Amino acid sequence: MLGSVCKPSFSCIRLGNASNTSARHLEGTRPKLRIAAVKQTKLSKETKEVHESAVEEASAEDTPRKSASPSINLIPENGKWSNGIPPVMGAHLMPSGTVCPVSTSSGCGDGQPHVFQYREAEGEGTILQYGNPTQLSVGLARAIERASADAIKEKGSFTVALSGGSLPSLLTMLAGSGGIEFDKWTVFWVDERNVPLSREDSNYKLAMEAFLGRVGIPESQVIKLQEGLPVQQAAKAYEGAMLSLDRAVLPRDEDGLPVIDMVLLGVGPDGHVASLFPNAPQTANRSGSWILPVARSPKPPAERITMSMPVINAAKEVVVVAKGEGKAEIVQRALETQALPGAVPVQLVSPASGRLTWMVDAAAGSLLQPLDWEDRKAF
Repeated sequence: MLGSVCKPSFSCIRLGNASNTSARHLEGTRPKLRIAAVKQTKLSKETKEVHESAVEEASAEDTPRKSASPSINLIPENGKWSNGIPPVMGAHLMPSGTVCPVSTSSGCGDGQPHVFQYREAEGEGTILQYGNPTQLSVGLARAIERASADAIKEKGSFTVALSGGSLPSLLTMLAGSGGIEFDKWTVFWVDERNVPLSREDSNYKLAMEAFLGRVGIPESQVIKLQEGLPVQQAAKAYEGAMLSLDRAVLPRDEDGLPVIDMVLLGVGPDGHVASLFPNAPQTANRSGSWILPVARSPKPPAERITMSMPVINAAKEVVVVAKGEGKAEIVQRALETQALPGAVPVQLVSPASGRLTWMVDAAAGSLLQPLDWEDRKAF
């Protein structure tokens, strides 16, 4: 059993100029995707007549179909119903030549559920597409400034979790912002490499050089990796540092997970977020641990620590950021193609009660086809 396959629905906004507050909404709301396997077979004349007779009894509707996007997997173009699904459930023939009956399956019952699970309920999200990386950087800075102001107004502090990779380079504009109360920030990392903080591949070093070292956040409020520990101990030490924070700064949800005000995620070409890689045990971990050790990362360096997926999804707001042509394929795959649970970890990002936003530049979003999102035939 694959378990639940609900994913967020999305609305898409394309922004031409970051300074222009008016945005053109593209028609179409992202439907939740269903896993489907479609097999084309050549029907014999006799079998085809049986099939056509069965479905024509329920509907004689003949609606022309619009052209399909080449980026989306389609049900074969051999139907004649407006939404691509005949009223006779099943939409394919059994070996006997009769139409497949309605499924009565109620799930895996007492069996073992799939180790990776999408949320039971469908969520919602927003996609913001900017004209270029500079506009993306401005838009991201504004979103962080807004989230910071809201959190400080509500509880007197702001918590944010940063990623590594190319994300810190998009945050340099924060250093010149005069409207942010940085002294009320507490900073975490969604993942960190278990290396000395002075090394070039340290996420801490990347963020410090990009903006953290110039904005005046008290050192005690920058929660960094404890150097020199085995990776299992490093994960426990980092979780302990988070647990020691006052609950007024870092509240807990009903499951005892931390409610971070804003989590900023990059996405890898394989769909990984933080250090949660495709089909890895850490990606499926629901033990209640906040921070997990990664001893054998498929990307160097091998040792890392990472926030768990439940911790990411407990956040008040999650922003997934992607820029450049190299991310176009995974952005399209993540948003428009339903993968098996765990195969594309970013598809598991779905805040339980928070807000989800994707921010991409034109190159990263170049393969998206939002005008097709209302077309059930296309999904």
